[in-house]
Amino acid sequence: MRLTHLRRPVAPTLAATIDRYLREVSVLKKGVIAEQSIARTWLATRLAGRPVDRIRNTDLIEIRDAWAETKAASTVVRRLAFLSHVYTVLRKDWGWTELANPVQLVRRPTVNDARDRRLFDRIQLRGVSETECPREELDWIIQSTQSVELPVIVTVASQSCMRRSEICGIHREHVDLVHGVVRLLDTKNGSARDVPLTPLAKETLRRWLVGKPLRGRIFSMQPSSVTRAFIRARRRARKRYEALCRHHGRRPNPAYFHDLRFHDLRHESTSALAPVFELHELAKITGHTDTRMLLRYYHPNGWELSQKIARSPLGRQQAARIKANRAAAAAA
Repeated sequence: MRLTHLRRPVAPTLAATIDRYLREVSVLKKGVIAEQSIARTWLATRLAGRPVDRIRNTDLIEIRDAWAETKAASTVVRRLAFLSHVYTVLRKDWGWTELANPVQLVRRPTVNDARDRRLFDRIQLRGVSETECPREELDWIIQSTQSVELPVIVTVASQSCMRRSEICGIHREHVDLVHGVVRLLDTKNGSARDVPLTPLAKETLRRWLVGKPLRGRIFSMQPSSVTRAFIRARRRARKRYEALCRHHGRRPNPAYFHDLRFHDLRHESTSALAPVFELHELAKITGHTDTRMLLRYYHPNGWELSQKIARSPLGRQQAARIKANRAAAAAA
């Protein structure tokens, strides 16, 4: 009796696997554009033409170390996470149950991307008027952009704790200028939320919406376009500031406009609203699902906490009781 041996199926190449992943998996994600960019990075490596079952962790370690020399740790981690999920889909959904995931044997760089960059609001040159030298860093950027929409977007971002994509996706029918609330349906964590507007944000949107359609998006810019326009405006603002310093014979402050990112505006607005709202209230505004992320915005002094107790119903009740006891003691 002849024995027949089943041939092991030929594993697809990494390029073919990524191509299928983009067509069947990425298109269903909100971050499809970002994943397409990461996919192009992997397709440009020497592993693109290699079968997925012949890729070893040592190959990935070599690529990781090369990337780490020029890229941020968070970038390297995102690229490794993308490839790891490709292997997960291969194993769970596409029948390659015995395929090992080599990314699991690769140590990922430590990411420390917590930022505390705040906007400068005391930019001044002695003897130079505020008209010629705005005091606030954001005003310099607004005056330096050629975009019509960016001044409105950065103002709203610095006042509302909304993310870049959330602002770009605002619809006119979801803006309530009567009560000062914007309804966000498409958010990062997938949960809709209401964002209260400060008076400045409300007035900025009111002026922007004059003459605009009553339905649909209020901004035409895409999130990536906002980032590029912000970077250009920041560079122009720095050049204007340096030119003004040269004109008046002053030394420019190297900290102004340095390492300022659009996402820092969300940090700025969150820091400004932290003293106004309780932790759980602020989480509803920012969209954080883990309130521990917001603890770094709260720095109450001991006397502030003491005053809060005194103003509370408990504090007033105890103060009234103490006052009554003192009056009784004085009468006796």
